Amino acid sequence: MSSLLQSLKPYWDISFNCSRSYRWVMSIVTALYFLSFLVMMQSMFRSESNQMLPALIFRACVEAGIFFISCHFFLRPYLKLYLLPQNRFGWNLLQFLCFAFVLGLVMIMLVMQLAQLSPFGNFDFSNINIQHPDDPQKDMIMNLTAPTLILMGAINMTLMYCIWSLAYLFWHTLVSKKQIQRQMREAQMQQLTNQLNPHFLFNALNSIRALIFEDQHKAAHTLTQLSELFRVHLQTHLKPVSTLEDEWQIARRYLEIEQVRLEQRLHLELELDDSLWQQQLPTLTLLTLVENAIKHGINPSQKHGVVEIISRQLDKKRWQLCVNNTLEGETSAQGTQTGLANLQQRLHLLSPLHKLSYRKSPGRFEVTIEMAMELVMEPGDDQDINR
Repeated sequence: MSSLLQSLKPYWDISFNCSRSYRWVMSIVTALYFLSFLVMMQSMFRSESNQMLPALIFRACVEAGIFFISCHFFLRPYLKLYLLPQNRFGWNLLQFLCFAFVLGLVMIMLVMQLAQLSPFGNFDFSNINIQHPDDPQKDMIMNLTAPTLILMGAINMTLMYCIWSLAYLFWHTLVSKKQIQRQMREAQMQQLTNQLNPHFLFNALNSIRALIFEDQHKAAHTLTQLSELFRVHLQTHLKPVSTLEDEWQIARRYLEIEQVRLEQRLHLELELDDSLWQQQLPTLTLLTLVENAIKHGINPSQKHGVVEIISRQLDKKRWQLCVNNTLEGETSAQGTQTGLANLQQRLHLLSPLHKLSYRKSPGRFEVTIEMAMELVMEPGDDQDINR
C-alpha cells in the first residue's frame, strides 16, 4: 500500500502545482465540454429531452467532472512525467495512446456507473434516435449493446484526450519558450549590470583615498557610508530590476559620499513623486545616471554645480525619470555615451516600451527615461507564476 502511494505522489504533486492561467483555461474547457455534451444529447433524444432535462443535466455534469479529473489528475501528470522530459516520440507516442485508451475505458465505465445514481432518472443509451437524412420528421433508432457503448465511449474519450493533450503540449511549449526568453533577458541584464560595479568601486575608493590625507574623521565616515552602501547593494544586485525606492536608497548613499568630497561644489535638487516609489526599472539605473552626472558634470568644474533628480507621472500608462546636471566646458560630458548605451540596452531588454533620451545644451546635460507604468501589487495579493 505504501509503495502504491509513493508511486502516485508525483501525480499528486503535479496536480496541485499549477498556475492561475491553467486553472482558468481548464475551467473554461470543462464548461465548454459540459455545454457541448448537453447540446449533443438533446439532439439525440429530442423526444425525451424536455421531460428528462434534469437527468440530462446530471449526466452532463458527471461527464464534465470525469473529463476534468482524468485530464488534470492523470493525463497532465503523465505528459509532464513521461512524454515532455524525454522529448521523443514514436514508442512514447504509442505508449501514450495506450494509456489514453485505458484511461478512457476506465472513465467511461465509471461514468456509466455514476449515471445510474441519478435521482432524476436515466436515459437508455442503447436506443439512440438519429434524424433521418431524407425526412427531418422521422427518426432512425440505433440499438447498441453495452459492450459496444463502452467501446464507443472509450474511443470518443481517447480522441478527446488526444485533442486536449495536443493543446496542452502547444500551450506548454509557448510558456516554456517565454520563460527561457525571460531568463536570457535577465542574464543579459545581469551581465550588463555587473559591468558597472568595478567602475563605481574604483571611484568610491579614490574618494576615500583622497580624504585620508585631508581629514581622517571624514574618511572614516565616508568608509562607513561605503560599507553601508555595499551592504544594501549586495542585497539587490542579483535582481535584474529594482523599485525606484530601492534605487534611490543606493543613489542617496553614493551622493552622501560624494557630498563629503565635493562639499559646496555639489548641490542636489530633488523632485520625487511619492506615488512612483514602487515602479520598477533596471537595477543601478539611478546610480549610473547620478554617477555620470557627478563625474562628467560636477567633478571637472571648480564652480558650484547642480544635480537634479526628478520623477513624475506623465499619464496613466507612463512615468518619467530625469537626471540633469550643470556643465562647465565643451568636453565635460564626454564619456557618458558608454554608460548610457549600457543603460539603454538594459531598458530595451526589460521592455521595448522603455525609452532613454539625452540632450546637451550650453551649460546643461539632461537624461530622460520614459517607462511604462507597472501594476503595483499590494502586500498579500496573489501573484501566481507559471511553473
